[in-house]
Amino acid sequence: MARRGMWAAILVGALVSLAPQAAMTQASPAATAIDRALAASQWREAVRLLDSALIVTPRDATRLQQRGRAHRELEEFTKALADYTQAIAVDRRFAAAYGGRAIVQQRMGNGNAAFADIDSARALGMNDPQLDLVEGIGHMMNDDGAKAWARFDKYVRAVPDAAQGWFLRGRAAGMAGREADAEKDFTAAIDRRMAGPEVYTLRAMARVALGNTAGACADLTEAARLGDKAASATVAKNCR
Repeated sequence: MARRGMWAAILVGALVSLAPQAAMTQASPAATAIDRALAASQWREAVRLLDSALIVTPRDATRLQQRGRAHRELEEFTKALADYTQAIAVDRRFAAAYGGRAIVQQRMGNGNAAFADIDSARALGMNDPQLDLVEGIGHMMNDDGAKAWARFDKYVRAVPDAAQGWFLRGRAAGMAGREADAEKDFTAAIDRRMAGPEVYTLRAMARVALGNTAGACADLTEAARLGDKAASATVAKNCR
């Protein structure tokens, strides 16, 4: 129901929280300027400060991982990949660096490398549900709806208030032809204030398959109101 390019866009919004914990737990009442910049999501300032710090201590794995995360948030993926890789070279057991690098590998289209980093992070004891989100998106990009659904299901159970988990599980259910389950998950995403028109468009498609034309038209109307021009054209042509 959607092209591969959609998942690159979703990935930016869905995976921003993986592997910042190592940096955040180092914060204290006497937090450094670097840690304050990271905590405030001031990514460009964090890079500037980390550049200076790493001139003094170039083999500081934590600071390399932090700069990798900042570059990742800025969508500077080549630089992020280099920093995560250097952090791992310094500390082969740095789970957060593997987790962060998994996101970058996937964003750069290196699916097998992303899966390998996820496996490494888990082997080192990282149980962050975001790993399931990353892996699920990877399976979805490989058109494996069943494996994607299993990972998104695990994520939803761990983080039930996260709208993107329900949205992605619904998308995977749709790929597997489970339209009733897809409709329920898209509804759960909407109830959790999923932003944008796409969730309404996809629920409309599930409702069409279920024979709920009135519900589909209502969803397409909302998607059109939120800026989906294709939905607007479909409403004009098919909904009265």
